[in-house]
Amino acid sequence: MKKSFIYKLMAVVLGIAIVVLGMKDVKMYLSGKVLDLNTATKDDFKKECIVEGDINYVVGSFAVYEEKEKTLGITTSKRETNYYIVENLSMDYLKDLFTDEDVAEPDNYFTYVVSAGSDDMKAALDANANGWIKYFDGKTDKMPEPVHFEGKLWSEPTEKKYANYKKQALDEWGFDGSELADLKAMDSRPGKSSILVVVLGAVLALGGLAFLIVPLILGRTKKSDVEYY
Repeated sequence: MKKSFIYKLMAVVLGIAIVVLGMKDVKMYLSGKVLDLNTATKDDFKKECIVEGDINYVVGSFAVYEEKEKTLGITTSKRETNYYIVENLSMDYLKDLFTDEDVAEPDNYFTYVVSAGSDDMKAALDANANGWIKYFDGKTDKMPEPVHFEGKLWSEPTEKKYANYKKQALDEWGFDGSELADLKAMDSRPGKSSILVVVLGAVLALGGLAFLIVPLILGRTKKSDVEYY
């Protein structure tokens, strides 16, 4: 099998994959629906959609996913995604929690996973988690600033290694898992660029398909040409 055929086939497959995955983002963007993280319930975390709001309490980070891009066997770039456990607690509740021993747990209490790929978001989430540790240790009397988050609800990784890391973290931090939402919040908000990605994916798929089909048609045409002498 010629390498050129393999490359063309890969272009078709990659283009189709980009279109399929990108269409979900396009549908979210065109729907116009934005879920408010600060009023969301656990049931709201069952359907993929755009989310926005403030994260007030980051428990901590439990996993880092490292993705490497290689050229000729040499690593040319590296991208890391951090995973965090977050509790959906309001700042008013957190303030009452440390001034009133009898404060009741919120009715819509739940936890969820946040994945962050941008350096700014990772830094903000880390700062919030570390800020609470310092507050609990009495090193500061100031609560950390909330983290403004924009992104989407998406499925969590299915790898066994990831699941083990998450379970270890939940056990260590005193969660039984029943309060954890089905979907994660990731810092990748669908927008106009999502439409462009789908268009580029379609062009890639159609281009690869054209380069596969045209030579076959031309080949058959040549074979069918018969000359008489």
